Amino acid sequence: MTPGSGDGGRDIAGSASAPLTAGGGHAGRKSIHQAVQLWLDGHEGQGNACLLAVGIDRLSLFNEAFGAEYADRIIDETGRHLKALAGQSAHVTRIGGDTFGVFVEKMGALDMATIADHMLNGFYEMSLRAEMGPVRVGVSIGGLEIADRKISAQGLLAKAEAALRAAKDQGRGCFVSYAEMAEQGSNYRSMLAIGDNFLKAIKDHRVRLAFQPVVDAKTRAVSFYECLVRIIGENGNLMTAAEFIPAVEELGLARVLDRYTMHLAIQELGMFPDINLSVNVSNWSLTDPQWLSTVVGALEGRRDVAERLIIEITESTVMQDIKKTAMFIGTLKKLGCRIALDDFGAGYTAFSQLKTLDIDIVKIDGSYVRGITDTEESRLFVRALQSLADGIDIETVGEGAETKGEADLLVGDGVGHIQGFYCGRPSTERLWLSPGHIHREFPIDASLIQAADEIC
Repeated sequence: MTPGSGDGGRDIAGSASAPLTAGGGHAGRKSIHQAVQLWLDGHEGQGNACLLAVGIDRLSLFNEAFGAEYADRIIDETGRHLKALAGQSAHVTRIGGDTFGVFVEKMGALDMATIADHMLNGFYEMSLRAEMGPVRVGVSIGGLEIADRKISAQGLLAKAEAALRAAKDQGRGCFVSYAEMAEQGSNYRSMLAIGDNFLKAIKDHRVRLAFQPVVDAKTRAVSFYECLVRIIGENGNLMTAAEFIPAVEELGLARVLDRYTMHLAIQELGMFPDINLSVNVSNWSLTDPQWLSTVVGALEGRRDVAERLIIEITESTVMQDIKKTAMFIGTLKKLGCRIALDDFGAGYTAFSQLKTLDIDIVKIDGSYVRGITDTEESRLFVRALQSLADGIDIETVGEGAETKGEADLLVGDGVGHIQGFYCGRPSTERLWLSPGHIHREFPIDASLIQAADEIC
């Protein structure tokens, strides 16, 4: 198979594109099942084939910002572009709302990763021109090379879609093979060791909060500090969250981490009445009545503390169970807490749901902010999100600002607060105290020891 060349820029404003296939769901799945099964039944050493599941990234945001008709045109144009990139010998069909199946029967000298990379680059280079300016559509891809003829076509497609979900979980805009997912099983031993080290670090009082300032976009005064988590290794080196959080979450220890960090944050708020802190809460704690009851117990009758505490939840958490999330948020807001939605724009939450859930702050995903000075599409999205946030009176934070240029553009587009390395890096020291202050460094006290003993 020789991949086709990309279509370049397309004008979808006012276009009347016909659907790619007659079926956008069941009929499309049946079509690709038949194509794969025919190949399986008739394959006699004719080389390799691969099956890809290609998902449009953040289609719900296009729908929210520009309307359903615009989103439908994006789906149609995405299908056409996929056919051009995959080549004439490939079978391309829409198998779900924002997902396409691509069956490449004649791969030639190319491997699956090369084909997927060609498609990713093809979408990166293609921009669609809309009424509000050019918009670049991104995709995520999962897939597998077909080697075992004993697996049914349905089973193969299920594996490709599982790999697609993994690609989206890894941050979107990437390719994950099903074989890579299977290989992850060999990492479990390392994961278990990290989990043991994490629990030992709590018992040894080596888990620390790292405070990153979130500043007012206009005055650059600190609005609040986000509480991140660090571990001081037994060798004295500082471990970042990326080194242990994935294992902690995978092993089901997120509730332990959430309870401990919340205890530390509330302790800080009690000691320093002039600061505001935000704390991230995992989706596991959202469904844990014990965690919520612990927070209520710690904040009840302390409204002066609760009003300076911001609880950060993610879009994926919201979408898992909106009704339960609403109850969770309602309980915390009665205490006086504010609620922030982290990484907004990376998932599927609609602005109407933000109003229903009584969200106070949305933190615009850093993928839109980084490089905003060079990418018109990112700035277009930030403007659209800010305009929608203004319409329902929700504060905004632009995450991931690393340069003065990025921060200045966020200010110009009306974003209320800015967070990122340009404004300040996370520090395990209390940044609101002057250097050399007796309490600048985080102490080990009786309360911390008791919390560690209770949680572990």
